[in-house]
Amino acid sequence: MGTVQSNLRDNIGLFASILTGTGQVDARYGLVGYGDRSIVPRMVTDLTDPTSFAAAAQGLQINGGIEPGYTATAFALNALDNQTDLFSFRSNAVKNIIILTDEPSNGDTAARGSVGGEAVSESLLDGLLTDNNALYNGVLRRTSTIASYSDLITGHGGQVFDLNLFNTSDQTIVQQFVTDFANAKLQETLDFCQLNPTNPACQPSASVPEPSSLALIGLGLLGIFTRYRRRPVASVAV
Repeated sequence: MGTVQSNLRDNIGLFASILTGTGQVDARYGLVGYGDRSIVPRMVTDLTDPTSFAAAAQGLQINGGIEPGYTATAFALNALDNQTDLFSFRSNAVKNIIILTDEPSNGDTAARGSVGGEAVSESLLDGLLTDNNALYNGVLRRTSTIASYSDLITGHGGQVFDLNLFNTSDQTIVQQFVTDFANAKLQETLDFCQLNPTNPACQPSASVPEPSSLALIGLGLLGIFTRYRRRPVASVAV
């Protein structure tokens, strides 16, 4: 996972700049760290611009240990009981969470974070994603990892991508993957608003709205929360 994490750190700014640079969404980014036997997920940074996001990603660790991805996702949604750190995204933002990992979610105990007094299970997380109207995606490796997340991903409008494309020293391959992936996530957000035109996050605005989006990345977690800058018909491809 060390090569993968290094590539993420070095290319996350490219990912963010593609989403933000189109002018079609008002994207902001934050980081969540989890794993490495940490007791609970942790906020690395709250909502930032692409440059600050990329700088914060340089502090991510490259070793995993216990990786409670379900709990980290609940943390990203501000859903854990007595959660100290809260992300400052608007409740009407389009939420697109992307999990990047080569490990199935493990170590999801109440001590690392609970919801309603219960440890975060797959079914509990499924309900949280539904309540937040959140998209969920995965960049995954290994059969057990895909099995851990695939039902959540397919059930919440997402796709599974191949993490092995990040596991290379060939930066041309890595950068092409990041470019393709970012464009796919941008289109996914646009498609969401085409299907949900009355969603508050999808309303056109004459002015740039306040920062409302959030991206998360840890030893396996990335997510994006976005809001339209504007929604001209021509910007939505089908």
